[in-house]
Parts: sequence; structure tokens; C-alpha cells
Amino acid sequence: MFAPDYGAASSHIKTLMSEREDFVAANRLQAARISELEAAVEAISTERDEATAESRAAALLVDRLATSNNEKEQTIEKLQTAAKADEVSSLCREGAGVLESLQDLLEEVSPRREAQANTVQYRPSVG
Repeated sequence: MFAPDYGAASSHIKTLMSEREDFVAANRLQAARISELEAAVEAISTERDEATAESRAAALLVDRLATSNNEKEQTIEKLQTAAKADEVSSLCREGAGVLESLQDLLEEVSPRREAQANTVQYRPSVG
């Protein structure tokens, strides 16, 4: 009746084993690709973390530089104000010197005028 056909079974088993080996090989390739992608994700994550740290450091540096710049601008404003005050003070001293010399001139002229006023020349009127 039925006699087992070991040749067909053997051929079928070989086909199944070949398909299994192809499947296992495909799984190994996929596993290798997944490992590569995981490594790439890890590298990108590390780069992102480093870039974030650098960005934060740069932001802190910008803040420090802005603060330093503001302090320097305030110092410059104070120096300009001091320079203007010094200039005004110098002008005041010059003005005081001019006033003093004018006062000295007036004092010299005043006694002469008083002397002239006291010596009134009498001129008789002819009538």
C-alpha cells in the first residue's frame, strides 16, 4: 500500500532546513543592523548631550560677558561724568581767577575816581 518515500521526505527536509538557514541568516543580519542602529543612536545621544553641555556653557559665558560689558559701560559713564565734573571745576577755577583779577582792577580804579571826585576844580562863571 503506502510505502514511505524517503527520497521525497529527505528532499522536503533539505528544503525546510535551507529555508530555516535563510531565516536564521536574515535574523542575524537584522540583529547586526539593530546593533549598528543602537550604537548609532547611542553615539548621537552622546553628541547631543555634549552639544547641550557646550550650549549651556556658551550661554553662561554670554551672560558673564554681558554682565561684564554692562559693568564696563557703567564705569565708562562714571568716568565721563567725572571728566565733565573736572572740566566744570577747572572752568570755575578759571572764572574765579578772572573775577579776582577784575576785582583787583576795580580796586585800583576806584581810589583814583574817588580822588578825582574830591578835587573839584572851581571855574568861575562869567556872567
